[in-house]
Amino acid sequence: MMKPRYLILKGGSPAIHKLGDIGRDEDDLIFVKSETEDHFIGNFVEGFGFADVEYRKSDCRPLTPGEIEKLNNSAFQLGGVRYKMRVDSEGYPQKN
Repeated sequence: MMKPRYLILKGGSPAIHKLGDIGRDEDDLIFVKSETEDHFIGNFVEGFGFADVEYRKSDCRPLTPGEIEKLNNSAFQLGGVRYKMRVDSEGYPQKN
């Protein structure tokens, strides 16, 4: 079983959901939770919340140092509680 992590889906790559291809034109942040031999399975970080989307491994890349810095300086709010994001140099989530 793989450890969940953040990656970038390269722009123009397919993102296969049971409703069809929901890929995006620009590079986009994804969170992957599992994998098969050829695909990562997860979801886009922003958007409509489609789960269990399949991304070809060859269409994904690690986060750049600049993308990691941006994530580590961001936060989100749920139900009045503010959460700060933290990832390590390989895109693995870190506890605050």
